[in-house]
Amino acid sequence: MLGIIMYGIIYYGIRFFRLIGWWRWRIEGVENLPPREAGGMIVVMNHINWVDIPAVGALLPFAYRLSWLAKVEVFDNPTTRWFFQNMNVIPIKRGRRDLAALDASVEALRAGAVLLIFPEGHRSRDGVLRPGRGGAIRMAMQSGVPIVPLAITGTEHGLKGAFLREPLTIRIGEPYTIPPTENGKIPSSMMDRLTTNMMLRIAGMLPTKYRGHYAQLQERAA
Repeated sequence: MLGIIMYGIIYYGIRFFRLIGWWRWRIEGVENLPPREAGGMIVVMNHINWVDIPAVGALLPFAYRLSWLAKVEVFDNPTTRWFFQNMNVIPIKRGRRDLAALDASVEALRAGAVLLIFPEGHRSRDGVLRPGRGGAIRMAMQSGVPIVPLAITGTEHGLKGAFLREPLTIRIGEPYTIPPTENGKIPSSMMDRLTTNMMLRIAGMLPTKYRGHYAQLQERAA
């Protein structure tokens, strides 16, 4: 309950700035979101700045309250640990395959969580899409939940950009599911193909100049 209250304070605080017209933040494609009562889902999105998290959290309907992954180091401080635990944030050891974080994420998804994943693994800062990683693919196959691709633009200048009224847009693509393999294993060739497909779905909602090398892959496929 405390986490919902904390989330709500941030959520409606941001929406106030939108309501008075100061923050020019908008979202497109809300109709593509799976029904909330259907269960958990993985939201995959490009990552530019830390502002991406409060932006997507505030622009999605409140019923789609987000959980997300954060580097384990932020849990070292008692205050930040208390905050992130109440916000349903899952700690992950970056730079290695963290099976504990994977298992915790799959369990949360099966329990109905809306889990935000940045498949690039880190912030691009300039908005240009970086190569993706396959963690979200593995979670989707193990949990059986749909993947919802999102694309964000306009956070290159962080919170300063928001107060300078820089426009910010989030686009929601069509959800899709990935059936599990018979033996539960994912060959590297399949993982590469599925990860590329996921990233192309994100890239297709971004302006061409922000698609990185995925722009070339789209041209080859056209």
